Amino acid sequence: MLFNYISKNLLPDEKILFRTKKHWIIFLIPTFLTIMTVFFFLNDNPILIKMSYALAIITILHWGNQLLLYCASEFAITDKRVMMREGFFYRHTNETRLSSIANVGATQSLLAQVLQYGTVFINTFGGETDAFTELDQPIVFQKKLQELLYSMSPERKP
Repeated sequence: MLFNYISKNLLPDEKILFRTKKHWIIFLIPTFLTIMTVFFFLNDNPILIKMSYALAIITILHWGNQLLLYCASEFAITDKRVMMREGFFYRHTNETRLSSIANVGATQSLLAQVLQYGTVFINTFGGETDAFTELDQPIVFQKKLQELLYSMSPERKP
């Protein structure tokens, strides 16, 4: 990991129960751009060869952005809260106490179901919703959080 935000910001006696990252699907567009750049560069058409230089710059910038996004993103469930951080240049963080979470949801397209990535929504009792996209194993994240919330619920305690 490029950064270790979650481990550095744990409360005393707080334990990480589940941790995940961004899914590798975020590299799909840079990979496609790389293939297009190579195709344009290897073509005999001089216009396409000139276009390949501009496309190469865009591809390199996109790869750099996605690599920073992947390395700087962390998502975890602890025994006290949910901690999420993503982004490098534009940082998006969320540290929500378990007692303030009203609902957690996950959405996935058909492709996302096959590749096991998706979006997780954290809804608080205050009405705020925070979405984190392209997470690896969002259903496992949702299930672990739901199990933890259920074990803490008042109706569960004798």
